[in-house]
Amino acid sequence: MSILVVGAGFTGSVLCRRLRSIHGLTVTVWEKSRGAGGRQSTKRDGEHSCDIGAQYLTYRHTDTAFKPYLDELKVTNVVQTLSKNQIVNAPARYDGEDITHYVARNGMNSTSKYFMSGTHVHYSNKVARLLKKDNNQIEVTNTDGRTATFDAVVFTIPAPQLLEIDMDIPNEERDKISGITFTPRFTLMIVYEEAPPFDWTVKYHDNSIVRCTVWDNIKRGVGTEPTLLVHCQALYAVKNIDIKTKEEAGEELLAAVQEIYPELPKPIKVIPHFWRYGQVYKPYPGTPGFIELGSEPLILAGGDSFFETSNLQSCARGAELLEGRIRKRFGVPVDSEK
Repeated sequence: MSILVVGAGFTGSVLCRRLRSIHGLTVTVWEKSRGAGGRQSTKRDGEHSCDIGAQYLTYRHTDTAFKPYLDELKVTNVVQTLSKNQIVNAPARYDGEDITHYVARNGMNSTSKYFMSGTHVHYSNKVARLLKKDNNQIEVTNTDGRTATFDAVVFTIPAPQLLEIDMDIPNEERDKISGITFTPRFTLMIVYEEAPPFDWTVKYHDNSIVRCTVWDNIKRGVGTEPTLLVHCQALYAVKNIDIKTKEEAGEELLAAVQEIYPELPKPIKVIPHFWRYGQVYKPYPGTPGFIELGSEPLILAGGDSFFETSNLQSCARGAELLEGRIRKRFGVPVDSEK
């Protein structure tokens, strides 16, 4: 049995981790980007690196689905605790006695890499077309025209991206997927040759453009040159999504940071990034955790698009639900392991 997982973000990587326990199952991952992590990406440019998406893992002590994966990341030293004293002006949903934050020294995408270890992952590989074959298999074609055949396909990408693929989606499902929306984000990686000391690592702002600033090198404890990551406000991104390029938004973010912190010197490097799909704003109706786009052969779509909120609890729970449907389809009991 062969399964294609489309998307190397947290949901896809945890799903790979779970599917490895199924005897006789071959799992392959296609990821359109050059690296793993999805919205937990780490930008690497020469000697410099920076988390340009999610800045830390937030664990609520009631998140039972996420806990076993967090425990594994802690035991293997993939993540370490981020002290709340390092976070200034944190929103209420990121604060509280029942919340702990974690950072990844090797970059946030190292969490997805860890769970996908041992899996065949093909980067820079974007799905263009799905074709159901007469032998109950699925022929998948990428944007370069290369094809491969699988017994099942599981999408863990933001659901609106499904509509970009040449595949058979029932009109009712297509309409529901079209209604899913995400909040976009512009971010900016800023590298300085040197910078004055600050009494914070992560700081949230009451500013029309800047949402938060993060000293990535201090947060992760790596690198010698100060590296600042800037996240824009969601409303700023929504207003400018079809107006400004990421470079233009980056210039405005840089100007805003310089106004907030006039003591900062001129940077030696700036790298803008745009996230069209930041966090889910309007999920799939009913938030079922995943949907079935085909049963014979099996085609599934899951991830945070099918949950009320974008968080690691949703990703972990989504991976469990997808695994359960795959096991049911191929008649594999839960205790059947390699």
